[in-house]
Amino acid sequence: MAEYTGMVLTKKGKILQAKAESGVRLNFTKVAIGDGTHGSQNIEEIEVLQNPIKDLWITGINVEFDRCKVSSAITNEGLNQGFYLREMGLYAYDPDEGEILFAVALAKEADYLPAVGGTTAINSEFEITIFVANASNITANISNVGYVSREEFDELVLRFNVTSEKTDKNTEDISKIGLRLTNLEQSYSNNFTSNQFTEDLNTLVDVVVTRGVYDSVNKRLVI
Repeated sequence: MAEYTGMVLTKKGKILQAKAESGVRLNFTKVAIGDGTHGSQNIEEIEVLQNPIKDLWITGINVEFDRCKVSSAITNEGLNQGFYLREMGLYAYDPDEGEILFAVALAKEADYLPAVGGTTAINSEFEITIFVANASNITANISNVGYVSREEFDELVLRFNVTSEKTDKNTEDISKIGLRLTNLEQSYSNNFTSNQFTEDLNTLVDVVVTRGVYDSVNKRLVI
């Protein structure tokens, strides 16, 4: 089972975060993974992944108070050769330096990510949580191509079920309205002297007229 260090801000990441707290937009661009090792190097000093192999989609971003959660997923789609996932980086755009390695995590025990086409298809969702303090303008390059998360799928299923139930009820209500209109049309064509309703208007026995006048000749109620 893989075990990683926490996601640590690099020095350049800290500089960019300070800029963000002063009003500069903080824009996350991508997540990348690789199999490079960094030895005893201080994590904060890392500026690039040692051997980046695959870029991952950013699938969502959620800002809550002083925290920003960046969603992504590890997948072996398009991976021709497997590797041990030893390093992961979150990248962001610095208006002064361009794209930088904003934060990095290193594996203490690495998992093997197999190549596509084998017996195992990989799609592991995860979130990177960043404390953003006073940064108010946070964005991300979110891919419109990717996998739907379990939460998104469940929400879509719930919406579909609710919509389906409403559609069924609307269809039933429309059918009832259509039947009533048909009955009204048939009654109107017979000058309301013959109709499909419970009261045939031949007499008004046990019927109390609260409004209108009963026309006994034409057997109709005149309002």
